[in-house]
Amino acid sequence: MVQFKISRTLLKRHPFTFAAVAALLAVLALTIYFPLSTMLLESLRTVDPQTGGKGFSFVHFARFFSLRSPESLQALSGSLKISLLSVLLSALVGVPLAILFTRFQFPGQKLFAVLATLPMLLPPLVGVIAFFILMDETGIVPRALQHLLATATPPLVMRGVPAILLVHTYSFYVFFYLLTRNALAGLDHSLEEAALGLGAGRWRLWFGVILPQLRPALIGAAMLVFMNSMASFTAPYLFRDDWRFLSLEIYNAKLKGDLPLAMAQSVVLASISIMFVFVLRWYGNRHALGRVSKGVAAPARRLTGRGQKFALTAAGSVITLLLMLPQLTLLLMAFVKNGTWTSAILPDTFTIENFLELFGSRKTAEPWLNSLWMSATATALGTVIALAAVLAAHRGKRLPPGIAGLLEISVMLPWAVPGTVIAMALIVAFITPHWFTAGHTLVGTSAIMVLAYFVRHLPIQFRATAAAHAQLDPALDEAAQNLGAGGWMAFRRVTLPLILPGVITGTVTAFVIALGEFVSSILLFTPSNRPLSVAIFSELRDFDLGSVAAYSILLAVLIGAALALAQKLQGQQQPGLTA
Repeated sequence: MVQFKISRTLLKRHPFTFAAVAALLAVLALTIYFPLSTMLLESLRTVDPQTGGKGFSFVHFARFFSLRSPESLQALSGSLKISLLSVLLSALVGVPLAILFTRFQFPGQKLFAVLATLPMLLPPLVGVIAFFILMDETGIVPRALQHLLATATPPLVMRGVPAILLVHTYSFYVFFYLLTRNALAGLDHSLEEAALGLGAGRWRLWFGVILPQLRPALIGAAMLVFMNSMASFTAPYLFRDDWRFLSLEIYNAKLKGDLPLAMAQSVVLASISIMFVFVLRWYGNRHALGRVSKGVAAPARRLTGRGQKFALTAAGSVITLLLMLPQLTLLLMAFVKNGTWTSAILPDTFTIENFLELFGSRKTAEPWLNSLWMSATATALGTVIALAAVLAAHRGKRLPPGIAGLLEISVMLPWAVPGTVIAMALIVAFITPHWFTAGHTLVGTSAIMVLAYFVRHLPIQFRATAAAHAQLDPALDEAAQNLGAGGWMAFRRVTLPLILPGVITGTVTAFVIALGEFVSSILLFTPSNRPLSVAIFSELRDFDLGSVAAYSILLAVLIGAALALAQKLQGQQQPGLTA
């Protein structure tokens, strides 16, 4: 009763705030909770073939866990194994590189530290295709080794699990690298000096002092790698051999028209991903360290030995060359005429026709135009909703207890759900008309693609905006209102300019990821709204490698242009922020 009175009093004082929050919760309920809950209900729904009566049971999940048809169980086991191994291998690559480029100073160290983030410039689909051209049975590396070693068959052909793990490690180690590097830069050097002063050796220092402080960063990176691996589609599709993966099983079940099994598989996949996130968060909270750091990082150790400098510079050069190899391969293949590269080690027939075709006909231009407008629309919607959610969540004094937390959980929920599951949930929820869709069916339209991009990338925009807003001193907003500015003017003249760099970061990040979005697109597209990622995949199936590479280069250029524009906009905002 007391809680109700407090809420009613707040409602009278801030009616517009409550109306805005109610509208925001309604949007999130219709776009996130409604599709996911509908998919869960439909996965439990059964129809009697004789009477047509409907009921609920676990029959579809019984099919999933059936030992008579163990395909789904094998797929679940395969996805879990690959995801856990991807976490381990990504950590084994990313953490040592972060330590090497942060704690040691040698010639080329700063350049190598920047180039270590190169895999982030390739969308997952494009990275997989680059490795396919390099390491498949007809790829450049096996052909070159076969010619060099004079073997009957190409050696070092990457297929099956090793190829998938190679692609995942290349694509996902950056999460461990960046988070570990940032964490190392924020550690308190005095703690290390104290440990050394008390007689701790180097091994004891690292395992007893430094690594425990890196635990939050490592847990965050592990969550990102695990969820991206569980949702991976292209690498398993191209390299799987006889392995089964849950994301592929969902796709295959949907193509066969077996929606009940696809929904049960989607629920299991989403449950595994969400459970993994909560377990790691529980572990991180249980073993969290207090805020003891003063932010004075340890200086990089300058190497004086000539042999050490040469060894680390040579190692950095080799690593950089390997990281650039996929990009260089795509650039080379973009000028290769389709159908001319057959048995030679390297292509020998080059043309610019692949790029001219991207702009020369409506058919080839449609995919990248579709990607541009759908990504831009979804990102614009996400910017508005993310900004509204951040402002509402950070005004907890005006809201009933728990509403701010509910907002944040609702916005971040899609972050823990794979793209395959998001797509299946939208299909099930919007395959029939609803009053809030104006009586239209969204499945088969561009609207459902925009909705998928919006839901998938809303958490990214929310986190970037929330991080910027968290650094804002609330006294600035209060001072503006005390000087006579209304709520809207205070937001427009004070709050928004200060958090705009974070808003821009989230917007551009979501936009460039949406440009290369493939996992949900492959389940939702139609010929009329085919995006760029699906066009790349279609050309790959036809083995038109020149067109594949040209599309991929165009995608990389669009991403680079978006990032450059974001950096320019942030630079323009900087003087206003420091004035």
